[in-house]
Amino acid sequence: MSANQARSGVRCATRDHLPMVGSVPDYEATLREYASLAERQEQAGEAPVYRNLYMLGALGSRGLCSAPLAAEILASQMSNEPLPMDKETLAALNPNRLWVRKLLKGKAVK
Repeated sequence: MSANQARSGVRCATRDHLPMVGSVPDYEATLREYASLAERQEQAGEAPVYRNLYMLGALGSRGLCSAPLAAEILASQMSNEPLPMDKETLAALNPNRLWVRKLLKGKAVK
């Protein structure tokens, strides 16, 4: 007789397959301040976040490759040093991006 063995792993990932790096967004404040974002995109300010609370997650299957650069970005943000990436790339990694995309389309954020 032999026993079958199996292993399973779970990797946290986002729909756009990009990691989340940066300040943790304040969900309630984001909903309040960005409620009418679809109508007034040009007036949108900076997304509300929790002060001194950061995250680096959703690395998915490419965490081994992207973790060092993501950690450097996060360390630079935390210590107010020059960031190693352009603003467009940093915006693509912002943890708040998925909520903001939905609000821009006028969809409800759950």
